[in-house]
Amino acid sequence: MADEEPLRFANEHKVRQQMKARGWTESMIREALATPGVPATGKKGPATRYVHPGIGKSLVVDKGSGEIFHVGGEGFLYD
Repeated sequence: MADEEPLRFANEHKVRQQMKARGWTESMIREALATPGVPATGKKGPATRYVHPGIGKSLVVDKGSGEIFHVGGEGFLYD
């Protein structure tokens, strides 16, 4: 959709590299963000982990800034 807000990344270059290496697209990120989040802990404090419903991979968003700082790959384990 043309009216979608742009995705926000803590370190866009790093996360875009993770996306490419771990098989994520912007569309997949949006699908994951539409699911209920799971409380998580980031390096800088509270965060939310979202699990993609189709592929089971997770991404993590900083609760304070709302920025995506991690996209996971196959076999990544989370608490």
